[in-house]
Amino acid sequence: MRILTLTLGALAVLTGFSNAAPHKHEHKDGFVKVAKNGKGFTRNGEPYLIRGANYWQGMNLGADDCSGGDRKRMEEEIKQMADIGINNLRVMASSEGPDDQPYRMRPSLMSAPGVYNEGVFVGLDHLLDTMGRHGMTAVMTLNNFWQWSGGFAQYVAWVTGNQTIPYPVGDDFWSDFTAHSARFYNDSSVVDEAQAMWKDHIETVISRRNTVNGKLYRDDPVIMSWQLANEPQEGPDWWFEDTANFIKKRAPKHLVSAGLESKLDQFDFNRAHVHKNMDYTTCHLWVENWGIYDPANESSIEDALAYAKDYLSSRSQWAKDIKKPIVMEEFGMARDAWIKPDDEAFKYHPDTPTAHKDRYYQYIFDTIVGYAKKGRFSGSNFWAYSGIGRSTDYPNQYGMKWLGDPPHEIPGWYGVYDKDTTIQIIEEYNSQLKELEH
Repeated sequence: MRILTLTLGALAVLTGFSNAAPHKHEHKDGFVKVAKNGKGFTRNGEPYLIRGANYWQGMNLGADDCSGGDRKRMEEEIKQMADIGINNLRVMASSEGPDDQPYRMRPSLMSAPGVYNEGVFVGLDHLLDTMGRHGMTAVMTLNNFWQWSGGFAQYVAWVTGNQTIPYPVGDDFWSDFTAHSARFYNDSSVVDEAQAMWKDHIETVISRRNTVNGKLYRDDPVIMSWQLANEPQEGPDWWFEDTANFIKKRAPKHLVSAGLESKLDQFDFNRAHVHKNMDYTTCHLWVENWGIYDPANESSIEDALAYAKDYLSSRSQWAKDIKKPIVMEEFGMARDAWIKPDDEAFKYHPDTPTAHKDRYYQYIFDTIVGYAKKGRFSGSNFWAYSGIGRSTDYPNQYGMKWLGDPPHEIPGWYGVYDKDTTIQIIEEYNSQLKELEH
């Protein structure tokens, strides 16, 4: 496959399909920028494609043992990812308490409005410093529509003084939870106070000075983008615009992104992304969660591939229509449950093969490389890197395993381990994208 990679690199010169036209005489300051033609990113005057992973747990892993972290493991996993060509991590730069709530990252970064766990904050400092030493950039996620980090629902609880949150259980009660979470930007009795609390948090993070290297976050080129939230569902256009403006005013050297799934339709996509200070677009693809793929059915992989083909095509076109880059910043697939469809535990065991996942990743990657040649995709972040952790590990003192699967999900569902065959596919994809940058 190395020959194919070199061929693609040569074709880039002949056909001019590099996805990003660099800025002439661009100052080499290390910050990621949107290319002048709007078709991708640049860094230090050169095209920059996202060869990424989700590593949402990095902040907590970077903390010391007393704060529930494992800094040595974090540093090892960052090196592992750098060694296979990963250059971008999507991480959490927020989590909300109280820590007695279920389904959450523990300990939280902010246990109450304006009350921070410095141990966790230092974990984020170490994560960013380690990423910088390995040439990576970060997407910093500032909130979450879903329950696993506290997120919107916790802000609603703080404003209303009612900690009773209608958490979904299994496949039930999701509509109740989404309605509750959406009060964060839809309920006039909640909005003003909730947004003010949240903007205080944004200000705190952007203005933080890293305790490891002394850099102000707002001046750190390791940070590529400040992301409003993980998967805000049908958010109002004013909220996207107002928050993007708020962030850009305080961190003008960085990009801003929405964190949108882009699952619904082009209207929803545009509502989030058309604003001046929303620098690029995002999409997520979850074929099992959305009922497209049945992991217990061997033939269902064909349904997943067909859906992915149409999904990537349409979202690429939507981004082209508004002349902004697009990143597929979440996608994943379970292990091969179809081998033992009656054994529920088999699906989540680290020894279970990943034939379907590998084929799916390969298809996603091949498609993105094809679009990247035309300047119509700027890379991806798979979900998610579990590294040297395993679903069979014993939880730490806070009940956490720190895998790629968040606390509300069964450990081992989507995470990619360091010894999975999927790693080889990720590495080859990264190599192909790197060739396209030159």
